[in-house]
Amino acid sequence: MDYLALQETEPIRRDDDLGVWIVTGFEQVRKLLRNPALSSAWPENGTTHLHDQQESRDGVRRTSDIVRRWFMFNDAPRHQRLRGLIAPLFSTSRLAELQPFVEESVDQLLHGVAGQIDVMLDLAVPLASRVVCRQIGLPPEVAPRIAAWASEIDALLVADYLPEVVERGTRALEEIEQAVATARAGSEVPAGSALEILSHAFGTGLIEELDIAATASLLIFAGFDTTSTFIGKAVRALMHTEQWSAAASERITSLVEELLRFDTSVQQVARIAVEPVEIEGHRIERGELVLMMLGVANRDTDAFTNSDVLDPGRQSSRHLAFGYGAHYCLGAGLARMEVSAALNGLVKRFSHAELAEPPVLRPHNGVTVLEHLRLSIRN
Repeated sequence: MDYLALQETEPIRRDDDLGVWIVTGFEQVRKLLRNPALSSAWPENGTTHLHDQQESRDGVRRTSDIVRRWFMFNDAPRHQRLRGLIAPLFSTSRLAELQPFVEESVDQLLHGVAGQIDVMLDLAVPLASRVVCRQIGLPPEVAPRIAAWASEIDALLVADYLPEVVERGTRALEEIEQAVATARAGSEVPAGSALEILSHAFGTGLIEELDIAATASLLIFAGFDTTSTFIGKAVRALMHTEQWSAAASERITSLVEELLRFDTSVQQVARIAVEPVEIEGHRIERGELVLMMLGVANRDTDAFTNSDVLDPGRQSSRHLAFGYGAHYCLGAGLARMEVSAALNGLVKRFSHAELAEPPVLRPHNGVTVLEHLRLSIRN
């Protein structure tokens, strides 16, 4: 989908081809993300015409039970209970403890690199994978498998009307479940890790056992996919706007916020109406799917001056890159830390960088993957 082409459309409109509502205005998205009549549990019942057509042929249902257990796809009170359990993993004190590991990982990944670097394969993917394993409590040898798992789950969330996508996505989720079971059966689950927290919650009856693997798969998908993608997008944006030096440490905080706004990693989120919603002369009926286009909203000219310009000095963090309201991304602080460390690591070592070739994009069942971002670099 050409998301930015949606800038020319009405901020709220119904797409009759898909049978969904599309919302692109910044204020409209903010308002709807806080509307209790819009549920996050869209994988349970939300469908498009593509799903309706496939179900009429093959009886295919949406996603899998393990995905429907993700707290991001649940409403209160289950959402708060599961989110609250793992919130300590992303507290200020926890992130401060994790920061040396993130920075050391960047140093290790960039050590000895000269002449050329593939930002995705050499930095973004392995960095995000290592951090995810550390947070969850999975052994380091699991890290190389995470990118493939996340790719198949990503496709599952977008194109689960296709049987082959469901098959591959389900297989990835099953492999994660097996990796989690193996880690829990090991001699020692790392203290303070997600697996320790979740195992204790299961032992005290707060959650069901399947919630352990479900929450781990959510952390793998969300923690890896959005962060690795954003590191690549951030570097690509700096290349295209010729602002490599803007990633100097003294300006990194405002730059990261502007990069998040400029090229949002998560382009859209979905909600399903559990009650009719009236907004700006439109009526969203119960059971209708609503797509909130975060990336387009972050380029709304009514909300941001010169919205299509990457301005490292822009003093605004009110973007929607991490969502809004009760489902605001729990890992936002960690994502900021990883991106800042990656950009600082690159700019510290390499005073000059330019594209060695155009970025390589790979379509994957409705998802566009930034597969390679090769730079020519010099100290």
